[in-house]
Amino acid sequence: MNSPDGSSHALIERFLSEGEPILEHYGYTAVVVCNFAEGLGIPLPGQTTLVAGALLADRGDFHIVIITTLALLAVVAGGAAGYWIGRSGGRQLLDRLPIRPERLTRVEKFFVRKGIVLVVAARFLDGFRQVVPLVCGSMNMPWWRFFAAHLTGSVLWVLVWGVAVYVFGHHINALLPILHRLGTHGWWLAGVGLLALLIWLLGRNRA
Repeated sequence: MNSPDGSSHALIERFLSEGEPILEHYGYTAVVVCNFAEGLGIPLPGQTTLVAGALLADRGDFHIVIITTLALLAVVAGGAAGYWIGRSGGRQLLDRLPIRPERLTRVEKFFVRKGIVLVVAARFLDGFRQVVPLVCGSMNMPWWRFFAAHLTGSVLWVLVWGVAVYVFGHHINALLPILHRLGTHGWWLAGVGLLALLIWLLGRNRA
């Protein structure tokens, strides 16, 4: 049985082994394409390229500001595109499926009222982050609600998987087991903590 430290080290090695060849071949373009495509429901390695890019930036092979900025822009744009694809054709497709209209109506009301939490949380769950924008559009979730939640989740996600991996560098193996034990809440707390730290540093520099 692997120790938590060993499993986290294996996780980092997996990100590097899978992401490094893609980044070496396609460079920053891979970060943009993979993260944009995920918003359209295409399962490309967006998270892998972001983490690998942050690790390679720590080695000096890439620039962390460029990596994280491109990843954030691609994630936001991809999710927005996925939402509008779902909005324009997803509901018509759902109406053709053997699903009772009243059930679809209940799901639609859920997305209108409580979809914000789902959108933010889905950013940290593989599989969900690829399809949630399409589903939100199909369920007619109000655009401004979706975009606010999508932007929040995207910023937190890039902070955790991009900035944190780069900042903590060699200490990431010690931090990952703690976050894994905390589950999804751990990633949320890490993202919120990093966002608060970033705001504090920006405010301090302006003072």
